[in-house]
Amino acid sequence: MRAKACGWVLVLAMASCGGFDNGALQTGTVKGRILGVEADVARVSVMGRSDLRASVAADGSFQLAGVPATSLELFVVASRTRAARKSVVAQGAQVTDVGDIASSPGAFLTVRVTAEDGGIPSGVEVELKDTGLDRIKLDAGVGEARLGPLPTGCYELEVKADDLEDVQEELCVREGEEQVRAITLPTDDNGGGDDDGGDDHGGRDGG
Repeated sequence: MRAKACGWVLVLAMASCGGFDNGALQTGTVKGRILGVEADVARVSVMGRSDLRASVAADGSFQLAGVPATSLELFVVASRTRAARKSVVAQGAQVTDVGDIASSPGAFLTVRVTAEDGGIPSGVEVELKDTGLDRIKLDAGVGEARLGPLPTGCYELEVKADDLEDVQEELCVREGEEQVRAITLPTDDNGGGDDDGGDDHGGRDGG
């Protein structure tokens, strides 16, 4: 009996001293099936975690590994015109099956960008934060970028350009909506880049 008790003491000691790697208990796998997919454009990601994304098979199935064991939301693009958001509670060291995900007609957002002088800035990048839709390039010919399909909900839009101030705006979209946002980027008195001195333009020199 004493030997058994000593064994438990050893196990507890190893756990408290990092003898076991419990990282696998903190993450799991999320899988499911998206209905009505166009596999060449369909994708799924975890909102707020741009590194957690996956492509979708022809039958709509997907699998995301390394998902934190917590409440989260999936951002789903099903086809060229349909999208969805899906809440899920991921379990550590387990496979969480969210089942079938039905999509709805997505919204489309057209972002029109100009500088204060009315011209089209260079090096414009458009991002919907937390969705994986990042660094969307502007069509310099018309000064526009079109994002979508987007599930119904609210998002943070961020627009950047060479040597101009970044602009961030909150926006909400509804099912099937076509929304246009006109963004004017102010002149950056500091010569470009972020106000805190960081370089958030994908490695470009801001000054």
